[in-house]
Amino acid sequence: MGAKVTPIFCDCTSQNQSLCPDKIMMDVVVGELSLQVDLEADIELDTPAIDIKDIDKKVVLEQCEFISVDNSSSKCDCGVVNGKVFLGGYVRKNIRYSAVDYAHDDGICGGIKHCTVNVPFNCVVPVEDSKVSVSHTEKGTMDFHGRKLQEFNQLISESYNEPVECCINNVTFKERDLFRNQVPLTYGPKTEKSFCVIREKMVIIMDLTLIQKRKVDSCLIISSNTGC
Repeated sequence: MGAKVTPIFCDCTSQNQSLCPDKIMMDVVVGELSLQVDLEADIELDTPAIDIKDIDKKVVLEQCEFISVDNSSSKCDCGVVNGKVFLGGYVRKNIRYSAVDYAHDDGICGGIKHCTVNVPFNCVVPVEDSKVSVSHTEKGTMDFHGRKLQEFNQLISESYNEPVECCINNVTFKERDLFRNQVPLTYGPKTEKSFCVIREKMVIIMDLTLIQKRKVDSCLIISSNTGC
């Protein structure tokens, strides 16, 4: 038999707070970083190929989680936070290649095929002197009255912050694709070989901006725009 809850009392009271018209919610840049991702993977084609025509690439981020670390070495007391960003995602690759449909002693015939694959990556990178707003749960007194397990008091106060998001500003790919397990054609020119596996070695260089939603004084925005 599972746990059961029997409601006894519930009531809600509220206290209206005056709304300040000078406060707006907006995205604020809290950090910037450049990072390098090194990865290696095998990509298997569905049919034999004799060469690669071109490869289109795009980075897709699926995870961007900021974790604060209490070891700030900054000398200024200006609310800077050191931390680490857990990144995860994949490189979407569309590969166009020449397939082998028919071969004879004088040449090879075939169509141009394509294969789209996702090459995953995960990494953790340090971020120094960011402006990320972080708050931790504060727990108050917790005690058992008279050391008897009959009553338990607990006071918990928790502040909620908007999550940090990553915005990709620039991506540079440096890669080398090696054809694995090349085999001579059964029929066709003796110098030609086919392959089904591509060994990919890639270095990805990304520039990221860390963004977090904040309440901002609109007067400060107007002043900065007017140069005051």
